[in-house]
Amino acid sequence: MSQEPYTVTYSLEEVLKRIEDKIDKQSETTATSIQKLEDKLDDRINKLDEKLDHNTNQLQNQINKLDDKIDKQSEEITTIKATLQTQQPLGQKIPDLTEKVGELKNWRQIVFVVATASVSGVIGWFLRGGNFKP
Repeated sequence: MSQEPYTVTYSLEEVLKRIEDKIDKQSETTATSIQKLEDKLDDRINKLDEKLDHNTNQLQNQINKLDDKIDKQSEEITTIKATLQTQQPLGQKIPDLTEKVGELKNWRQIVFVVATASVSGVIGWFLRGGNFKP
């Protein structure tokens, strides 16, 4: 096998110019692709920022509502505590009241016995003829 020498019909300047053009074209394509990627990333970041701001606002509104509810419940608890403190002496009087009610029951029994005896005496008097003579 014999090797024959190659002959180049292009000038070295022309070949280098073509290589440079291809490298420039590839660089421009890469730069354009990078710019598109950066634009997409910026767009996504902006959308995420908007969603984050929206969700943060919603969360803050919910926290404010919960704070309001807690404040209202705290006021109600304070009112209930005050009411309990004012009614505490009344609760301590309950044993005294039950004792007095027990005493009233005894008086009611005594009055019932006296009334029954009186009615029985009057009925007996009428049955005897209504006279005061023995």
